[in-house]
Amino acid sequence: MNQATIKTYDKYAKEYDEEVIEFWENFPKIIIDKFCEKLKGNKTLDLGSGSGRDAIILREKGLEIICVDASKEMVKITNNLGFKSIESDFQNYSFPKEKFDGVWAYTSLLHITKEEMKKVLKEIYKTLKPDGVFLIGMIEGIYEGEVERENMLGEKRFFRFYEEQELRKMIGEIGFKFEFQERYKPHSKTYLSQIYIK
Repeated sequence: MNQATIKTYDKYAKEYDEEVIEFWENFPKIIIDKFCEKLKGNKTLDLGSGSGRDAIILREKGLEIICVDASKEMVKITNNLGFKSIESDFQNYSFPKEKFDGVWAYTSLLHITKEEMKKVLKEIYKTLKPDGVFLIGMIEGIYEGEVERENMLGEKRFFRFYEEQELRKMIGEIGFKFEFQERYKPHSKTYLSQIYIK
């Protein structure tokens, strides 16, 4: 994972947490509900958990959440919220075989390249139990080149945007079955949520 991105989240973890309060207060409930209703059990991996705002929502739905994030400062926040939290980037995380009923990866995998994403998707597939549920949330947009954007207090973060069909094709090739999709536009950017079954 891009080190500049990790450093930015380490530096501005508290500011980021405050920034996303409104985002999660207005987040479409149908996405959470669809994810939960598809689950066969409650053991869920929150991959790229950030400050844990979505993990809190999932926990309130009765799910057992394990958080993974590359930012040590974000991990401190989720630890303080009572979550089991692991500090690791996606490429170096050890994905146990068929351990989780669900994997929740909301706006986290947009911080890695497409080639890295393909590798991580295979690991997500491996760590899910049969009929396991995978949710991915991305910023929707035309591929503009894998660039760093100075959009958090002048600091750089790496982003890779995807169009709907590009995302569906890539995830389908891993072996996932597409189940559900929803868009959310809180401000200028459109967030694309997709749910898949192993």
